[in-house]
Amino acid sequence: MKAIILAAGRGTRLASEAADLPKALRLANGRPLISYVLENIDFLEPKDICIVVGFLGEKVKQALGPAYHYVEQTEQKGTAHATQYARPVFGDYDGDIMVLYCDMPLLSRNTYLRMFREHAQSGAANTLLAAHIHPIPPFGRLIRDENGQLIRIVEESACTPEEKLIDEVNVGIQVLDSQLMWAYLGQIDNDNPKHEYYLTGIIDVMVRDGLKQHVVHTARLEETWGVNNMEDLRLVEEELRVLGNRTQA
Repeated sequence: MKAIILAAGRGTRLASEAADLPKALRLANGRPLISYVLENIDFLEPKDICIVVGFLGEKVKQALGPAYHYVEQTEQKGTAHATQYARPVFGDYDGDIMVLYCDMPLLSRNTYLRMFREHAQSGAANTLLAAHIHPIPPFGRLIRDENGQLIRIVEESACTPEEKLIDEVNVGIQVLDSQLMWAYLGQIDNDNPKHEYYLTGIIDVMVRDGLKQHVVHTARLEETWGVNNMEDLRLVEEELRVLGNRTQA
């Protein structure tokens, strides 16, 4: 098993730039956001993890040390575009690969492991983490066919009024067959309001070729929280303190 962590963001709304830090190193309860993510995927060896850095990427490397692979995203054009930067590291690997984010410190070790396990058991080309959330957040909506099969993800900005009512939303983490992922990443288009290449776009092109998709749900909604602004950070810090207190008890 391998993992690609997308960690090239600036963290503008977190005042990270003012602190001369990339988003990955923004502190939550005194620890960098990415440190929680790495702790929760500690079932993987550092050599099996590639971190995609960008803004102030050297600081990420210095903070985390040389045990991990690093690649630099020189321009940001979406999550699929960012993932492709890891191909020189893992391009020859034939197995399951997870793509995840540096700013989701509440996603648990058990959920990451469950995604790998269900992906292997299902025989899917792609496994996605989702949740049913009310009120519905501005996340991508899962679109299913008449048989209940996942056929695509529609981002909030591109949703029709009817699609905005769908409460099954994309959390963002995916596990894919690595060789299929590299083959299909180049087929994703940027026909969306932001003209970005989203990793979820791989679902569309895989479905066209009859490849199976699988969805894992998390019932613990705190796991879906990413840190994009100061209010997000406050909520996450509060939840991390609660989890820390439970662990100590």
